[in-house]
Amino acid sequence: MQIDKDYYEILGIPQTATDEEIRQAYRSLARRSHPDVSGDAEASEEFQDVQEAYETLSDPAQRQKYDQWREQQGRDKSSALSLRAIASHQTLLAIPEEQAYYVLLNATPASDLPTSRLPLNLSLVLDRSTSMQGMRLQQVKEATRQIIDKLQPEDALSLVVFSDRAEVLLPSQHNVDKAMAKSIASTIQPSGGTEMLQGLLSGLSEIERNQSDTSVNHLILLTDGQTYGDEQGCLEEAEAAGNRQISLSTMGIGSDWNEDLLDQMAALSGGVSTYIDSPRKVVDIFKDTVRSLGLVVARELVMSINPRSGIRLHEAFQITPHIRRLESRGDRMVLGPLGTDQGKAILMEFRVQGLPVNEQRLMRITVEGDVPGKANRRSWEWVELAAVISETPDPDADIPPPIVTALGKLAIFKMQEKAMADLEAGEISAATQRLETMATRLLNLGETDLARAALLEAGRLARTGDLSAEGRKKIRYGTRALSILPKEIHHD
Repeated sequence: MQIDKDYYEILGIPQTATDEEIRQAYRSLARRSHPDVSGDAEASEEFQDVQEAYETLSDPAQRQKYDQWREQQGRDKSSALSLRAIASHQTLLAIPEEQAYYVLLNATPASDLPTSRLPLNLSLVLDRSTSMQGMRLQQVKEATRQIIDKLQPEDALSLVVFSDRAEVLLPSQHNVDKAMAKSIASTIQPSGGTEMLQGLLSGLSEIERNQSDTSVNHLILLTDGQTYGDEQGCLEEAEAAGNRQISLSTMGIGSDWNEDLLDQMAALSGGVSTYIDSPRKVVDIFKDTVRSLGLVVARELVMSINPRSGIRLHEAFQITPHIRRLESRGDRMVLGPLGTDQGKAILMEFRVQGLPVNEQRLMRITVEGDVPGKANRRSWEWVELAAVISETPDPDADIPPPIVTALGKLAIFKMQEKAMADLEAGEISAATQRLETMATRLLNLGETDLARAALLEAGRLARTGDLSAEGRKKIRYGTRALSILPKEIHHD
């Protein structure tokens, strides 16, 4: 290894390149520059550089030393992100059967990252159908007024209401006249039915008017009812919004709304869905949402995993700030925005099979972020994971407590998922038993209110064959909120 050479530049690859990308680049350049093929007088020297670069970057230990040297010499900028990985095992068995291997990855902004509040580009899309009359709409108006009061001159805001059709009450604008905007919000009156797609389209159109490379682009959609006939359109628009770095907070108030739809819309855009069981909570939830947007430093995180042969990803879940299943988009997973208030913890389960005896590199996990205020830093970071492959188990091996805790809470979340799947399949007895078991585990965690709700719904299910709309939502969103991990996640 000659540390004065830029091996990444020689191979024409980024520093985040996977092992396969390194191999492909090497093969292409080797064919072109091999002295037996090329007539160029400098081909031999070029081929030697390519060979050195490949030998260094294809060896995990050599690559790590090379990367560290680059950073020490200032040739590689420090990262705007910080990653910390905890593995379930330091020793794996050399056996033909599959073994489970867990990784808990914690992603946070770098501790010394100089940050300033990014401008918000916000659209409020509010259901004003007849069912919103009374306390619900009154609290939504008050929440809107409080958001307006918190805006800074560089922020952009638009206000859209929808029922049978959508109406833009306040077009997207910077330096909002707060008195005028609050007066407009106070004029909202209930009427009509619920056609969510019309409101969503209008809100997204307003956001695009003031979208920039540095703004946090976000749409808050609140509804209290079912939308009919436009569900697929809502999902398609939510996914397209996510691809344009516009995230959605979808909020359902009361019990008569489609949690599956709002969940999927939020997930597709990299946002969050919320259950509001009481109108009195609307103001606080709106304030918390906008406060979190003001703390965003990375508008979107994307994770990629490069495992060695014999290792495959079985499933992955975000554990904080709330529990949700992660889906792959090609070879990447979208993790959504990252704020300074709390990191993202990701729990991954891998299946390992047939690795040869010896210490082995298992995988590289890379997280990239769109970090507008990165202050001349690189916007990605990675971690390497390795283990000793042995013919005998390690008798002193214990799974780290953070992973045990995360698995315990994730098991309750998955139990809720399975109970709902059993119910959809008509397996009433199985769903009832899962809810009862879940209630017992919740009691052990001290989650008495949620345990009581699960027991009440288990009894209702056994008697009537169905869950109440309110109970279904309370269990679903309550188990998702079992995401606060112990202190050792952050301080071990």
